[in-house]
Amino acid sequence: MKQTYKAQKRKSDVYLLLFVLFTVFMLIFIYFVGEHSVRRDNVKSMPNAVFDCSEARPFEKVHRYYLEGDWQFFYRQWIVSDGIAAAEPTASVHIPSTQVKNPHAHMPFENGGYASYRCYVQGLQADRAVTVYVPNLVCAYRIYVDGSLVSESGITSKIQNETKSSAAAVKEKVFLDENLHEIIIEVSANTFSGLYLSPMIADYAHETAYVNGMLALRYSLIGIILYAAVVLFILSGSSKVRFFSPWMPVLFALIALRMLFSTEGYSVTQSWFFSLSYENIHMITFASPFIIKLAALLYFRDELKLDVPMRHIAYLSGFFILITVSAYLFSEISFNYSYYWILQMVSSVADIYIFRKLCDGLAEGKKNAGLLCGAYLFLLCGVNINILYTGGVMSIRSSSFMPIAFALFALCITVIQARNAVLLYQRVQQTRSLELELEKANMAVMISQIQPHFLYNALNTIKSLIRRNPKAAEEAVIDFSYYLRGNMDSLSHTEPIPFRTELDHIRHYCKIELLRFSDKLHIEYVIETDNFSVPPLSIQPLVENAIKHGVTKRPEGGTVRIHTYENRDECIVCVEDNGVGFNPSDILQRDGRAHVGLPNTCYRLENMLHAQIDIQSKIGVGTTVTVHIPKPNNKEKENTQ
Repeated sequence: MKQTYKAQKRKSDVYLLLFVLFTVFMLIFIYFVGEHSVRRDNVKSMPNAVFDCSEARPFEKVHRYYLEGDWQFFYRQWIVSDGIAAAEPTASVHIPSTQVKNPHAHMPFENGGYASYRCYVQGLQADRAVTVYVPNLVCAYRIYVDGSLVSESGITSKIQNETKSSAAAVKEKVFLDENLHEIIIEVSANTFSGLYLSPMIADYAHETAYVNGMLALRYSLIGIILYAAVVLFILSGSSKVRFFSPWMPVLFALIALRMLFSTEGYSVTQSWFFSLSYENIHMITFASPFIIKLAALLYFRDELKLDVPMRHIAYLSGFFILITVSAYLFSEISFNYSYYWILQMVSSVADIYIFRKLCDGLAEGKKNAGLLCGAYLFLLCGVNINILYTGGVMSIRSSSFMPIAFALFALCITVIQARNAVLLYQRVQQTRSLELELEKANMAVMISQIQPHFLYNALNTIKSLIRRNPKAAEEAVIDFSYYLRGNMDSLSHTEPIPFRTELDHIRHYCKIELLRFSDKLHIEYVIETDNFSVPPLSIQPLVENAIKHGVTKRPEGGTVRIHTYENRDECIVCVEDNGVGFNPSDILQRDGRAHVGLPNTCYRLENMLHAQIDIQSKIGVGTTVTVHIPKPNNKEKENTQ
């Protein structure tokens, strides 16, 4: 046992190492792909906040330019709205293509407030309409080109609490040539620190088609996942058979909500959530990775029957809540401040714990463990890519990556549930088949107990008695009717019946047989106890076998003895005869016919009462069948032990 456990532990460690390495490889690969895809569109940054596009590829070959570089910064000034023509910049700040670092980390710029940024663009080769805007910026802003408003997002205000940011940007067409053009961006925020993402000049038609395409893709995937969640909730409430964890629809709903709260999703649904400022919703998304992972852990726990104590889940949740509340109360909440990374580090602890449990299930050979590991890889990559982008580590635009990764995760889970549904259907079919077989077996038992030749012989016996002994004929008819009733009643009784009821049925049967065989058959009853139960028609077939295949096969006949007694642990029924005997191994042979006699009786006694049947027979000497029935209190002791 210890060796098996150690082998499974080593295998689990190997799986965990492989999954961690693969995840790191995927993140590094996507990082370099993202860096390449973004930086190739940058233009040359020159002194005095001038961006020279003359050496950049024209818009026929590229669809956007990122204005990454030094911008003039005007602290607490709106140089266009306030008409400050001769405004002097407070400082020169470097605006990155992503929030890799806080552009105001080394200058006195508090979170929230308002400011202006200015740069100049020259040498732009564009023969089509363009637009200027800042994708994924959480702050509210207005962008002016040569003094004209070309795009805006949210409601800007110098009063901090009146600022309301939006995930969507209203963009206008603008035509730019190779001359020098002034771009001014006015921003305001409640908790974030101004322009931390570089603006971009984009082909208006292509950018509009791109944004609409991303929205269509995202909401198609959200619709599919939400539809699956609703259907699963309905099935969970209406189905009598539970074939999936109730945490699965919860997980699906959380994933769909996470996509709704992202920039592209919230740009459409902001009005659905009381038009809350995107800054507030964005703060919620900081905690969403951990919540999604916790729901995934609970789902995996139910699906694979993993050893995940609820106290571990409580510890992870409590620690995460403590860090979140502490950071909110004692830290300046900024987009790039350390509290965000502390939250994600706690979330990564949950990743390691989840992977460990999944690898344990995989090492133990649990069904669907491998597919769930692959599904969690998709979920983890989707969440972590978005985390790294939000935290400023990656430059890749995650608009399509996260929903596709989530959709692949949902697809894997759907495959698992489809397999579970198929297995459930097969089990239902198997159960139905077993029910039909049981019904056939019950009919076979009845037929075996009421065989045509027995009916014919019994009726002939009664017929012969009617003229010469009417009183005996009347008693025979009564016994025969009770015998038939006992056989019929056995079909409706699935639970054990008192032995005295079975004994009455045996007496009626034996009286009819005594009339038939007269002096060739003798029946002895030694009933020392009858205070126990037996399955219906379980002892009578033993007596019938003793008469039919035992004593009546001998020319001189014989005796059948029915003896019951008990000891401290069990009640014992013994049916013995001095008939012709047989080879006990013959009853275990399978020759394609329905064996509903002794083998069927033994099976019912063993499965319903845990009885033990001992068959002793010797050819020419006779047969003894002994049934050992444990007493109820003794059986409970055995089960407890």
